[in-house]
Amino acid sequence: MSERLRRSSAYLSSSTGGPRRELFRSAELNPAGWAAVAGICLCGAATGWAVTRVTGVPPWITTTVGAAAAFAAVVAADRRKWAGMSTTYSWTDDLAEVERVAMLLRRAGIDASAVTDGRRPALRYRNGDLRHVNRAFRDAGLPPPWAPA
Repeated sequence: MSERLRRSSAYLSSSTGGPRRELFRSAELNPAGWAAVAGICLCGAATGWAVTRVTGVPPWITTTVGAAAAFAAVVAADRRKWAGMSTTYSWTDDLAEVERVAMLLRRAGIDASAVTDGRRPALRYRNGDLRHVNRAFRDAGLPPPWAPA
């Protein structure tokens, strides 16, 4: 393997690196959804154009900023919705261990609970608490739900 390929292989994605980062986390857009996002961006650009008429700033600046601000607002709303959704993580078959970790997380101020779905016990927590959950798992010496590679 060449030196260049060996050095860059650390940056290649792999299936063990955790979930792939998506632009939208709670929405999987079809063509109609993308058309709606484009329409929102056009509304932002139109608002930017109106600002041009009032302020005298060049239209290429205000329309670009307006469209980007509208798109950023859509992404922020999606991230906020995703952060409020709950998820489960299972790493052991021992219900007592899952309950112990849930108790540790509740003491840290994270809304977590132990649940069973008939097969394996799992920890339920909000997606927005993922960073704190990862830290608590690392501190306890357990495999975190997801750790960036």
